[in-house]
Amino acid sequence: MNSILQVENLNIAYGHDYVVKDVSFTVNQRDYVNIIGPNGAGKTTLVKAILGLINEYQGSINIHANSVGYLPQKTNNNDKMFPASVKEIVSLGLLAKRKYPKLLTASDNKQIEEVLKKLGIYHLRYRRIGELSGGEQQRVLLARAIVNNPQILILDEPTSALDPHFKHEFYQFLNRLNQEDGVTILHITHDTGNKESGYNKILYLNRTILYYGLKENYQEIKEHHHA
Repeated sequence: MNSILQVENLNIAYGHDYVVKDVSFTVNQRDYVNIIGPNGAGKTTLVKAILGLINEYQGSINIHANSVGYLPQKTNNNDKMFPASVKEIVSLGLLAKRKYPKLLTASDNKQIEEVLKKLGIYHLRYRRIGELSGGEQQRVLLARAIVNNPQILILDEPTSALDPHFKHEFYQFLNRLNQEDGVTILHITHDTGNKESGYNKILYLNRTILYYGLKENYQEIKEHHHA
């Protein structure tokens, strides 16, 4: 199996305080990795370094992918006057890294329409995002993250604000992305007991890695320690 992400001897400090310490792991293509650990364990800091949002670190991060999608922690946009439409927000996933003039092509519009249909929000394309429910907003942000057909998708607790119905749909969609489209997923979550998620590996982080490997082996270790 080909590796798509390699992190070696990663250290990230704020002042003298290490938030991430001696972290090394490899993710293979088509892996679905749940990243777990207590609050303040460095999970968000780790993924921000992978995304290139943090540049001051020691160690190396190598990504063998053309594009990476990112769904950050949920922030509800309840401002009904916020002018951006669903289609405009999703288009940012295509336009963000382009040089000016940032204009949508016919091919871009087709790509946006396809991802909106895939997520069941095509009918909302001209609605303002502030008018939508929390679950609908999250689908819009997921559409923005995947419209560029990323090979890696990174999610930071995306289901924390979702009701059970939307959560079920959300996991089903992630599983299809991973299993059918071959997208590698890194998913920060507190929802470790979820049976619907199709993850195959667990990375347990508490500033340093306490476990990284198959979920079956993690369950055996947990049961052994609780025995």
